[in-house]
Amino acid sequence: MTTTLRRNDYALSDEQDQLVAMLRSLFSEQSPISVVRDAEPLGFDEKLWATVRENGLLTISLPDSVGGDGGGLIELVLMGFEIGRAAAPVPLLDHVVAMRALGRLVDSGVELGSFNWESGLAGETIVSIAPISTWELGAELVPSGAVARAVIGFKDDAIVLMTRDSRAPQAPNDGGSPLAWWDPSDPAVQVTTLLAGEQAAQLWDLTHREWRIATASSLVGILASSGEIARAYAVERQAFGVRIAQFQAISHDLVDMHMDELTSRNMTLKAAWLTENEPEFRPELASMAMAQATRAVLRSTAKAVHVHGGMGITLEADVSLFYRKASSWSLVGGGVRRDLQDIGRAIDRRAGERARWHENNAIVKG
Repeated sequence: MTTTLRRNDYALSDEQDQLVAMLRSLFSEQSPISVVRDAEPLGFDEKLWATVRENGLLTISLPDSVGGDGGGLIELVLMGFEIGRAAAPVPLLDHVVAMRALGRLVDSGVELGSFNWESGLAGETIVSIAPISTWELGAELVPSGAVARAVIGFKDDAIVLMTRDSRAPQAPNDGGSPLAWWDPSDPAVQVTTLLAGEQAAQLWDLTHREWRIATASSLVGILASSGEIARAYAVERQAFGVRIAQFQAISHDLVDMHMDELTSRNMTLKAAWLTENEPEFRPELASMAMAQATRAVLRSTAKAVHVHGGMGITLEADVSLFYRKASSWSLVGGGVRRDLQDIGRAIDRRAGERARWHENNAIVKG
């Protein structure tokens, strides 16, 4: 009964509320819009990364057994909400997801080759993840790949760790994000096979789900900020002698933005809690959270831009910055089509299981 209730309970503990307050204060002070703009085009601020490291954010969601603070996926999602809210130019989510995967390998006794675990734990070496990992083009577009020195991926039925001595060149993008192409066959990339076989496939599936959930949480943060910016503008801006928030065309959009944020937030928290506590139950929830957040953030940031009228499309407008970040952050994992395909396969699988159950029961009764 408790488990059933928890699946639909998105309330935070007192400790988690305190974590949110700390994160919001830190990012509002250390990552104002001016810092985000100055970090472009690379989308990485060295000083902010140092602040993140000094405040212990890299270890909050890592288990005690590998030198972490014992937090979990929920804590990582809470960090994602605040990173997205500030559009903070640091690779915190990608790094922690990758370190959680490497930590599981360390706990299992797997050697990490030449990778220095302590350097990754301290954030001296930034690690990321190749979320698509089909290698159909030879290279894969990696989030935070332009600032990472190591990337975890899945290739030839094995988890591999790719490392570079120098940073990969940034892949130009309108969102000003540190994207880069990583190719295992590149002479500058050293590839170490960490784990192969069924165990590797299961660990990669869990890691990929966690990356989707963490990325979805950052999109929820963008939804929150873009909605707040749009509401503040709508209650201040006047046309024909009244505030534009009084016009139905505007007020309805503001409500839609708020609903998008709440729905995406709840879906992301539900996916995080179940992935952490009941990973075998509804594994497609990670794809559902990412699909919901992606569709919502692209839809709502566009509405937020429209609320601002002609000013909204200018680079000087804060809302346009969040619009650009939304397009970059939401598509690097392959776009919503991949998530919908995963959801469709899960529906087919469940329908097949249900059909077999009815067939077996009919045979028993007969």
